[in-house]
Amino acid sequence: MIQFLRFRGRIPALCAVLLLASCEAAGTLAGGGAQSDYLVARQALETGNYDLAIRRYGALMEQVDAASASRLQLEYAHALLRGNRYDEAIAICDTLVARQTGSIHASALSVRGTARHEAARRLLDAGRDPSTARALLVAAGSDIDAFLAAPGALDAAGSMRARSQLITADLGRLS
Repeated sequence: MIQFLRFRGRIPALCAVLLLASCEAAGTLAGGGAQSDYLVARQALETGNYDLAIRRYGALMEQVDAASASRLQLEYAHALLRGNRYDEAIAICDTLVARQTGSIHASALSVRGTARHEAARRLLDAGRDPSTARALLVAAGSDIDAFLAAPGALDAAGSMRARSQLITADLGRLS
């Protein structure tokens, strides 16, 4: 009986592992194709499974045409940002900012600015390399300012305005 109760306590964990494994396989087993892979990647990003999202978006970008690539690159950069892979997110956004216009350009600025800010905070929190942290914060502030100046209501929730204030405060910590 005790053995059964120990096993029974592990059933939810086992179900979660099986569910995650089936989600990753769903992109290739449930009809397959780019659309199915995209749905798996997007769901993983929205539910916080950033490693899976990064893998799926990475694979998808090799399969799609140039017209679809910029949106996928932006979502991939967002997954990298959320997965704390700031340098990679910045590199992808550098390309998007240089080559895109409109909402992709503006969104890439917000992702790049956020990644730069988080990379700077990581340095500040570790007490390392204040000159690099300062350069990242200044660049992050420029990105966020450019995002906020872009046409349209892209910051309806005010999160980028709040981030801009945090960047200013973090720069103040370096003074």
